[in-house]
Amino acid sequence: MVVIKIVRHRWREILLAFLALQNAFAEMMEKGKTKVKKVFNLYHQNSNDGRQVVDGRGREETNVIEPMVFIDHQITEDTALSARIVFDAWTAASDTKLDNYTGASGTPIMGQSRIAGNFGARQEKKVGVNRWNYGVDLGFSSEYDYRSFNGSLNASRSFAKDNFTLGASLQYYMDEVDLFTDISNPQSATISEGLDRKILAASLTASQILTAKDILQFGATFARSTGTLESTANTVDVAGTRAVESLPDSRSRYALSTKWVHGFGENSAVNLSYRYYFDQWDLSAHTLRGAYLFDIEEDESYMEIFGRFHSQGEVEYYGDRFNQARSFMTSDSDMADFQSYEGGIFYESFMDDFKLFGLEFSEVTFSQSLVLSNRSNGMRYGYYQAGFGYSF
Repeated sequence: MVVIKIVRHRWREILLAFLALQNAFAEMMEKGKTKVKKVFNLYHQNSNDGRQVVDGRGREETNVIEPMVFIDHQITEDTALSARIVFDAWTAASDTKLDNYTGASGTPIMGQSRIAGNFGARQEKKVGVNRWNYGVDLGFSSEYDYRSFNGSLNASRSFAKDNFTLGASLQYYMDEVDLFTDISNPQSATISEGLDRKILAASLTASQILTAKDILQFGATFARSTGTLESTANTVDVAGTRAVESLPDSRSRYALSTKWVHGFGENSAVNLSYRYYFDQWDLSAHTLRGAYLFDIEEDESYMEIFGRFHSQGEVEYYGDRFNQARSFMTSDSDMADFQSYEGGIFYESFMDDFKLFGLEFSEVTFSQSLVLSNRSNGMRYGYYQAGFGYSF
């Protein structure tokens, strides 16, 4: 079955993803086996049209270096543990400008970093010819102006000899943000620390194997954020004077998605997906993605070529500038009206055994990907990813 063959080999970590449950019933490994994947991401973005940047010049340049480690360990035949460790280091022009403008720390922020981790457990139970799959995850993230503790529960159930799968996920985030609350006087800017932000998200997914070459998936997600929803680095222009961003203390988000995977012959497949998003702040968005995957070198490697189109309207509180102060104001370019075009390529190769510096590895994978994107509101970004995975 070409669809299953290609999908089960794919192991990628998307840099930015909306809250969703990926419901694929990953195969359990042999008892005592460990799988490791090391990933390195390099991200760059640039724009001269960011209306939220404090000096009014619009520069949104950001460079991010991100190493990641994924670990899966099979402790029994039906129970597995997992861990993910992430370290980010970045420089952002908007952060540096804000710090220089306010003089709040005495020295400019030339770079920031973040460390994050997730630890989880998964158990599978056979029910005749079908399966139950349960999972729990706990995570944390810490950076200069943001801290997060989060947890999730998920469950999946297969039916009709694993041809149909239904899943649900619940996630909760307890976050804290440090926020500039007054930048009217550059010499005495104030920062409030430890402001609360809570996020509750729930999702439902369903997948159906239609034929030996076709899979259809559906998903629905709801997320509600409460508390301090402003961003530390975002400001607005009010009649020529810079002020901090101001947003409501709650936001409900909704997303509906569908995906179709179709196999051609024995060695290639195409997938097409669509997502419709809308929220409480009157932002709505449509996202289309298409990808073509094909095996090369007789199943020893495969390649994916993909494209993505995204179109959204602006939130009701957005403005490039404001003539007078309002209760809620933002100039965040992510909340503006824009269209974006993204294209990329992903390559992964497989080896049964591999020796490096005298060490032997099994089920080795090497991967590389490159993504480039352009927005109609001036934002350009791209990222490169390299991965190395193995089992022992």
